Amino acid sequence: MDALRLVKIVSGNLPMTLRRRTPALVAAAALALTAGLALGQTERPALTPILEGGGHSPNSPDTSLANVGGLTDLPITAGQMVHVLVFHAPDFSLTTRVSENGEVAVPLLGPVHIGGLNSEGASSLIARELKTQGLMMNPHVTVTVDSSASEITILGEVRAPGIYPPPAKHLLSDVLAEAGGLTANTGRIIEISNDSEPGKKVDVPWDPTMNNTSSYDLPVHPGDRILVRACGIAYVGGNVHKPGAYSLCGSPHVTLSEVVAMAGGVNPLSSEKHTYLIHAEPDGKRVAEEVDLHKVLTAKLADPTVREDDVIYVSPSALKETATRALAAAIALAGPVLYVAQP
Repeated sequence: MDALRLVKIVSGNLPMTLRRRTPALVAAAALALTAGLALGQTERPALTPILEGGGHSPNSPDTSLANVGGLTDLPITAGQMVHVLVFHAPDFSLTTRVSENGEVAVPLLGPVHIGGLNSEGASSLIARELKTQGLMMNPHVTVTVDSSASEITILGEVRAPGIYPPPAKHLLSDVLAEAGGLTANTGRIIEISNDSEPGKKVDVPWDPTMNNTSSYDLPVHPGDRILVRACGIAYVGGNVHKPGAYSLCGSPHVTLSEVVAMAGGVNPLSSEKHTYLIHAEPDGKRVAEEVDLHKVLTAKLADPTVREDDVIYVSPSALKETATRALAAAIALAGPVLYVAQP
């Protein structure tokens, strides 16, 4: 529509008096209207559809999709960090850790149990719940797992320490097998902690001889840090054949007589009834216990248990040493005396 025609239409709809007095005003208004229509036809932006829960266009960037982990075909377990992404509905999206019961708390929806499901199953479940509760008409949900928070760190007395993905069974024995198994220096305590509770550490009893396997099926969780401690050391000194430090790996309850036997036994000039077993207390103090080793070795006294960092000291016998020296001196003098006494 050109400007002249528009002027005629507009002026034709005006009263006669106004048409005579303001032709220039009408013409200017018509020209401005024409320019506005032309601009609207050439530069008008596309309409943005308003979608459920958000108001974002399908082509518009969604910054909530950054750093969302990855899809998993493995069952989601307690302790894993998951990202629940409800497309174009940021009010329902969240990043959270799966509870011990296998649940995540979706805003406005409440707890949803996704433990044991993979990404696809968890996504379908949350979408179905949103639709069932009337919160969204056609929700599109994706559940991903943060792999960096799901890996398990294994340190200490294993053949291949490192960071491993959680095994399918999520059992302690499976994790240790992934790390190549235990070394010969493995102790009897495995310490487990998790970044979600930095101040909490759990000491798990472990039997390297595999006679007691009660801890083998202990469940582990994503993000756990497993430290396999080395076996303890006891120190033997004094009147023994081989003083030194000895490992306590061989038995769950290593006794005094066993450690003395590892040290080669006592010397003949020992005061066995003055043997000292020195314990290290939790507060750092040392407590000495006097033990009659002769009665222990002859089964007349209970054989005490030796703990990690204990010190065993077998005292020498001053009386035996003096008598032995006197006997040695007498033997040394006996030869010349007998020689002189001979005719």
